Amino acid sequence: MQRYFLDNSDQIQKDDSHHIKHVMRMKTGDAIEVCDLKGQCFLANLRIENDSVYYDKKAVLNTSHKANPITLIQGIGKGDKNEFVIKYATQFGVDHIIFVEMKRSISKMDQPTWDKKKDRYHNIAEESARLAHRNLVPKISFLTHLKLLDTHFDHGFVAFENDRNTPFIDKIEAIKPNQSVALLIGPEGGIDDTEMALLSDKSFVSIGLGERILQTEVACLYGLSLLDALLERKR
Repeated sequence: MQRYFLDNSDQIQKDDSHHIKHVMRMKTGDAIEVCDLKGQCFLANLRIENDSVYYDKKAVLNTSHKANPITLIQGIGKGDKNEFVIKYATQFGVDHIIFVEMKRSISKMDQPTWDKKKDRYHNIAEESARLAHRNLVPKISFLTHLKLLDTHFDHGFVAFENDRNTPFIDKIEAIKPNQSVALLIGPEGGIDDTEMALLSDKSFVSIGLGERILQTEVACLYGLSLLDALLERKR
């Protein structure tokens, strides 16, 4: 069944209305699932009136909420790697994706460039969340420098290619229910020593992701898959 995310109105958002009418070719009375801004989801029936699409709630759906909020901090990648990260990190259940400009980022980004891209990035996250039947769309944001990172996490980890003696899987075992987790993945060029020192000051723990060097977008998915699997087992 198709799932859509709501704003504060009783009307389906414009892009979703187009998807419902012209892609799925749904009609009045067809059943969908809708999720509000709090992550509560409902079974609903469509009501199509001219160019507008409305919904009528019929039943509350049982929705599970993750016990551990997860933030992915991703060094800016080149080309479409940022979009790849958003799409698949969303499916792995992250709550917040923070892109950050780092010293060895091959592709640079400033605030004006981010402002042009952020709506597209949000749309990618929403589409991926819809396909994965998530209850909420992850927040996506951007920092111009690592020093601006707010370290409010219970556990902060940074994947470092020169640290292969501290397996990530061992550190995950120490995470308790309801504790927040942040995983930082560097850009294609890796993480500078001064950045590692800064992260250490912010209480991030250096971890390894196996014996092989992984591309930044692959390292992201490797780390998130470990987190998702082991935290799910804990639940």
